[in-house]
Amino acid sequence: MSVPKRVEDMHAGRMDTSASARTASPIRVVIVDDHEIIRHGLRQTLAREADMDVVGEARSGAEAVRVAERLQPDVMLLDVKLEDLDGPEVCRRVLAVAPATAVVMLTSYLQDGVVLRSLVAGAKAYVIKDVELGELKRTIRSVHRGHSVLDPKIASRVIASVAGQGNRTRGRTVHGRSALSPTSLSDTDLLILKHLAKGLTNKEIAACVHLSAHTIKDHLEKIGAAFDVRSRTEIVAEALRAGII
Repeated sequence: MSVPKRVEDMHAGRMDTSASARTASPIRVVIVDDHEIIRHGLRQTLAREADMDVVGEARSGAEAVRVAERLQPDVMLLDVKLEDLDGPEVCRRVLAVAPATAVVMLTSYLQDGVVLRSLVAGAKAYVIKDVELGELKRTIRSVHRGHSVLDPKIASRVIASVAGQGNRTRGRTVHGRSALSPTSLSDTDLLILKHLAKGLTNKEIAACVHLSAHTIKDHLEKIGAAFDVRSRTEIVAEALRAGII
């Protein structure tokens, strides 16, 4: 007995839709974190999404770059604090070998300097790890579509910093003040700036450069005065703008 044409067409339609869903390319994700339990948790969570596929993992910055070059993922979830390299530097290196990858900085750290360096390095999103899972999934989909996402906890601070840079630049133009250049800083100043941009505290910087925390504070005040800024965020922002770090 022949199948009625209307029913046959409906069945074919369902089959076409199903086939289309199966052949649609999922978002290929790589997870980079030095904690295995976090990588495992993220993988299990994203595996439940029909439009996402975790294609790789890495536990170090160097490994992340190798994985990115080999797999060319659509999205990389990247922890800011890794044992060998910090997140912004990893982001820069990943985009050098996989320029189409959308990097999402996923971290517990709110240091403004690290946020700014991440954005300058090319990160598409900066998200704090206490984000709800639904929001993280929406972020992955959003950056895959070409959008940028900044966690609300830090968005206002970054905007204020950028606005402050613009105001200071205009002020220098009016008053004829020159911007700080690398030759204006000592080797110690430059080293302190690099550690500051990684989000280290004065005490942590002091341990790295073998000086007292009080001396670090003095150096930062001097650098801030030269930039005509006060906050640590503004110092990092100005140094980035000037190409010093």
